[in-house]
Amino acid sequence: MSFLADLHIHSRHSRATSKGLTPRCLAAWGEVKGLDVVATGDFTHPGWLEELKEALAPGDDGLLHLTDPAGLAQEIPWLPETRFAGSTRFLLSAEISSIYKRGGKVRKVHNLLYAPSFEAAERLNAKLAKVGNLTSDGRPILGLDSRHLLELTLETDPLCFLVPAHIWTPWFSLFGSKSGFDSIEECFGSLSREIFAMETGLSSDPDMNWTLSALDRIRLISNSDAHSGEKLGRECNLFTGPASYAGIFDALRGKAGETAFAGTVEFFPEEGKYHLDGHRDCGVAMEPAQAKALGCLCPKCGKPLTLGVLHRVLELADRETPARPDGAPGFTSLIPLDEVAGEVLGVGPKTGKVKNLLTTLFARFGTEIAILRDAPVEDLRRVHPALGEAVRRMRQGQVSRQAGYDGQYGRITVFSDEERRELKAGRFRAGAPMARPAAREADAAGPDGDAPAEPPPAPSLARAAAPAAPLPRGLTPDQKRAAETAARHVLTVAGPGTGKTHTLLARIRELLSHGVAADKILAVTFTRRAAAQLRERLARDDAGGDIPRADTLHALALAALAEAGGSEPVVLSEDSARRLFDLANPELPRSRAKSAWQELSLAREKMAPPVLTPQGMAGPGLYAARYAEAKRQARLSDFTDLLEGWLAAIASGRSRPAWTHVLVDEVQDLTPLQLALIAAVCGRDRASLFAIGDPDQSIYGFRGATGGVREALRAFWPDLTEIALSDNFRSAAPLLTLAAGVFRGRAALASRAGPEVQAHCRIELYEAPTAAAEADWVAQRLSGLVGGSSLTLSRDFSEKHLAPGDIAVLVRFSGLIGPLRQALSRVGLPVSVPEAEAFFNEPRVRLLLAAAGLPYGIPAPETAGTPPDIPERLLEKGPAGLTAFLEGILPFDALFWQGGPFRELCRAYEAHGGWQGLLAYVAAQNELELVGARAEKVRIMSIHAAKGLEFGAVFLPALEDGLLPFAGSDFLSGKPGHPAGRMDEDEERRLFYVGLTRAKSRLYLSHALRRELYGRKLRLKRSRFLDALPLGGVRQLALRAHTVREAKQLGLFGK
Repeated sequence: MSFLADLHIHSRHSRATSKGLTPRCLAAWGEVKGLDVVATGDFTHPGWLEELKEALAPGDDGLLHLTDPAGLAQEIPWLPETRFAGSTRFLLSAEISSIYKRGGKVRKVHNLLYAPSFEAAERLNAKLAKVGNLTSDGRPILGLDSRHLLELTLETDPLCFLVPAHIWTPWFSLFGSKSGFDSIEECFGSLSREIFAMETGLSSDPDMNWTLSALDRIRLISNSDAHSGEKLGRECNLFTGPASYAGIFDALRGKAGETAFAGTVEFFPEEGKYHLDGHRDCGVAMEPAQAKALGCLCPKCGKPLTLGVLHRVLELADRETPARPDGAPGFTSLIPLDEVAGEVLGVGPKTGKVKNLLTTLFARFGTEIAILRDAPVEDLRRVHPALGEAVRRMRQGQVSRQAGYDGQYGRITVFSDEERRELKAGRFRAGAPMARPAAREADAAGPDGDAPAEPPPAPSLARAAAPAAPLPRGLTPDQKRAAETAARHVLTVAGPGTGKTHTLLARIRELLSHGVAADKILAVTFTRRAAAQLRERLARDDAGGDIPRADTLHALALAALAEAGGSEPVVLSEDSARRLFDLANPELPRSRAKSAWQELSLAREKMAPPVLTPQGMAGPGLYAARYAEAKRQARLSDFTDLLEGWLAAIASGRSRPAWTHVLVDEVQDLTPLQLALIAAVCGRDRASLFAIGDPDQSIYGFRGATGGVREALRAFWPDLTEIALSDNFRSAAPLLTLAAGVFRGRAALASRAGPEVQAHCRIELYEAPTAAAEADWVAQRLSGLVGGSSLTLSRDFSEKHLAPGDIAVLVRFSGLIGPLRQALSRVGLPVSVPEAEAFFNEPRVRLLLAAAGLPYGIPAPETAGTPPDIPERLLEKGPAGLTAFLEGILPFDALFWQGGPFRELCRAYEAHGGWQGLLAYVAAQNELELVGARAEKVRIMSIHAAKGLEFGAVFLPALEDGLLPFAGSDFLSGKPGHPAGRMDEDEERRLFYVGLTRAKSRLYLSHALRRELYGRKLRLKRSRFLDALPLGGVRQLALRAHTVREAKQLGLFGK
């Protein structure tokens, strides 16, 4: 008993596939080809999975079968209905395109996934959906490391497994020359032993793979990777024993059982489209040795050749000739039957003559693979004299091989040109020796033409030496001067990419090296993330030793007030503080309450709080007083209270900072209140100040940031020394020249970025007719940068592809994100956008969930803190039953019970049928969030959020007056009394500069002539900031409507 299985195909939901591919179509073609088991392909696509569930039912063997096989003849109308019994069985499979960065290189690897049931497939899909978009393409692009993908697969079900796909293909594979790895271990790490099978691909056969000893333990499988029913079975796998999912799984693992892996049916590898090295645009193909002699450059145009599968095999091979491992099954090389018939008849393989001959053959001999492998030659000659001869020669390997290269399929033929002429004239004599074919580069025919020549010894291609890992960068003269300065009060102006954090760390190390105790040094950062990164890097410097304190001002203030007052203040979230303000001032309309809150917050940060009028009339002073009283009665504080409280505590002597060296990061973003607090922490003579930042990147004026930081610092420290860092290590020189144009008369920073960054610099400015066209342009450009998902890529060899995580789309405000996200999702790119925090991550909700888990034996997570002791009888009433018991117990203030997170907790409790269901849901969501966090995605974010980040490529869309510079949402929504121009244009200019300087080498600017926003149709001029830039070296494009024969079309023109 034996069966044939094709374990890699695609559905009609994948790109470049037949739209007629349905489960029934696959079942019909599977029978015609002689396949007993066919992979479903694309189970990750929700639409396809639903089709499969409707058309297929699981059997006892773990495989799927058609629920209704009647009428399959309609799928292939030119074949008789009697051929179709609906006997093809299916196995759930999918293919993932993983594009990510590892070891400083962009990796692109395709992996096949297999699942034993619909339920397992759905569980795996739930995890993968957190990583990227599963709906846009049957073969989704995910920014997920192959090792992590394997880990997720193994965790889903014991019978789920992963097989690396077409492992030698240059562009998207495990060993691919363009973006693969040199070993299984390099890709899959500690999970490498979980890889037990690999797909060799159309351009290689087992013989080629047996030159690499690392593959001796691997089952080498072959599949069609079919995109249409006709292509099924062009490569497939032979098994002995009963067909079942578990049997296939065990056979591929090498586990002894009833089912065993018995070899493969192969293409001749030369027919694959990446066998040789070459450059398709120039029609150049060659053997690896020739390519190496030419420096792997095209002899016609000088561009890099696409190095084929043979080249890569020889590069990694550790054997001179193939050595078949003990116990490894053999293989059979065949030519597709329609190609054989087409050559016999002298016509194309898709013609009516070929279909007529195939119909006769199927009726007489059975399936395609049976005809090619087993049908007696003499019987085939009775159907057509030349057909029997053609099949005989194919089986004996007497073929002429014109090898494929650079995406161009090769051609395998059995007759010489002279024989084809004789066939056409009717003079062909069956059984005559094959005439010797014309010579060509890579012909594998033997010297006598009767048999294939022995393969030449594998050339010993010296592997290119891997570049040495870069040494930690030292200090530039400017950085060294800043780190080692003896000045007591210093402002270091660190422009974008000049090594701000590097210099800050160098200054701390300098202090430590001169005997300053770690607990005498304080580093103040703008965000918690920056503080954590600084602590991590300091800890690496002195493993196990004391490190200086690094934290935000708010965190420092909270700790200081707790120490001074004996207990830690209960701090309102920003949302809760705003709601308390509204409750304290109930007569304020919602729109006025929002602006009143913003005015109060800004005034406090600027140390100009509103005061009560003598008559106590309604106004900012009264609103502030009511809010302060509400906080006092509830024993609550907001974030600004922390800073004001610490400042007052220092002034009164209740808090006595002991640091002697204070370092401040992102000093340009400090508010007057924060700056006054820094001055108080330093004291008049107690501590030195080392401030670092960039006044040109001051973008938080709306939060009260000090506009002129130089002047503000000199007001406190008249002896301030200023040191400027002028070398940029991030961006290519043209980008820095462009960005300097934002400020009139400003010299550009000197670019010290590496040669690769300089070589791939590209700046484009695009004018779109509509916002939708602009979003499509961004998506198309972005897809090209990532490299897409097709095995045949753009012919632009100069383009260096990036991982999704290397790319950002930056916008002025969140209202612009939606259309861009949709456009990127349509082309199948993994996208990350800012999302609201999940309710179960709110600290007090975490405490309640931890308490609810204790009766079920679930230990409280360390991150949750100590859960309250709640009687089980109260827990049984659900979240709503806890309000009275915990009311007045900190940190459960009255506002918490009215807030969104608690209301969402109550809804989730009901939706999941109680605590147990809810806890299981939260655990699953936390696992999925971890999965999503591992993946690389294109990030769409605001320019403000991108501050401090850098990307290989940056897109800045919607560069229109009113959007950037931003005139405010009231202006854009058309509210009266809000004329254009109500903006801080200088700050908007600095914000644009921040956006430009996030890019390393590629920058894409765009604007639209028309866009719809906030329900209004807008026609805005392109941003005035663009007109200030030096655009001489920028490639400018416009998409314009024009009329051709009455039909409106779109054309792309240089501008």
